[in-house]
Amino acid sequence: MAVVRKILICYLFFPGWLLTVKQAAAQRFHTNESDILEFYNGDRVQGKLKQIQRGELTFDPDLLEDKFTAKLRDIKYIRARRKEYLVETIANKKYYGTLDMSKTPGWVKIVQVNDSVELFIEDLDNIQNLDDNFWRRLNGSASLGFSYSRSSNIGRINESHNMTYSTRNWLFLTNGDLMYTIDKEFKGIEKADLALQAYIEFWKKWFAVSSVQFQRSTELGLNARFQLAEAAGPILIKNRKHDLRVATGISAQKEYSTDSVNSGRTVSAEIPVMVNYYLFQLGTPELKLQATNSLFFSLSQSGRWRADQNITLYWKLITHLNANVQFYFDFDSQPPNTVAQKIDFGTVFSIGYSW
Repeated sequence: MAVVRKILICYLFFPGWLLTVKQAAAQRFHTNESDILEFYNGDRVQGKLKQIQRGELTFDPDLLEDKFTAKLRDIKYIRARRKEYLVETIANKKYYGTLDMSKTPGWVKIVQVNDSVELFIEDLDNIQNLDDNFWRRLNGSASLGFSYSRSSNIGRINESHNMTYSTRNWLFLTNGDLMYTIDKEFKGIEKADLALQAYIEFWKKWFAVSSVQFQRSTELGLNARFQLAEAAGPILIKNRKHDLRVATGISAQKEYSTDSVNSGRTVSAEIPVMVNYYLFQLGTPELKLQATNSLFFSLSQSGRWRADQNITLYWKLITHLNANVQFYFDFDSQPPNTVAQKIDFGTVFSIGYSW
């Protein structure tokens, strides 16, 4: 009640103070003006800054129907003052503010509430839109592939996707892969992997992740696995081309075997070791490589350990369209179904769309 009384007193006796606060906030944002990009070749474009990620800027121009991407090394000046952005550098520093032109070519001024700082444009690692609209904060991609072998009369439909949603402190991710098989003996989901993660960085070079995951692999005798995991670790490398980080923690899981004789339900705990690597090469062709490697050492079943490896190469064909090659390798020293294989691996080709 004391806090409420103070607010009422300020409102009744100092209305000018509240008006000043609103005016100050309004002065930080120029909601009606277009964002501006100026390139070293002299081109100047007006529109809306959508995102900066992995050395690329995504821009929605006023006079064109579709968005385009530009390499940071080609940009001379940036101005984006319509709203607040979360700005992250390759040194893992974070800023919250608007973007304005610097007096020095190749640099940008980040205008915050109490101060401003100038950054080298090529040192920008990630810029996220802190718009109040939920859908405008979503970024992601989806891909689809199909393969058929006449000799074996087997067809496979492959789907993969990933989406991210950013807040001031957290990054929420969802990603998944699905393989649907069609043949004479089996028709259904042969392999599936779906994860939802909450991710945060702290202490400049550390990160933590909470994960909920569902997996299925009929080749390894796994009908379903539900897993919860908490992990943390250091960011070993983070620059314009490379991102390497490792983490470990604790996980709990419940498994359902494909064994029809018994229910095959087991609950166990594991120690995960995760190694994630990201390489991006901005050139011709424009290539990106993502490698996700995870090892799980069981605390409940003596001698059991698992490995999940996924390596994906992205080749950008045109704006929003990629050709993808994915290699996966799964290993389980003690599969849920004792007669199942211990190793499963394969290659998937697909075409993807990003937004």
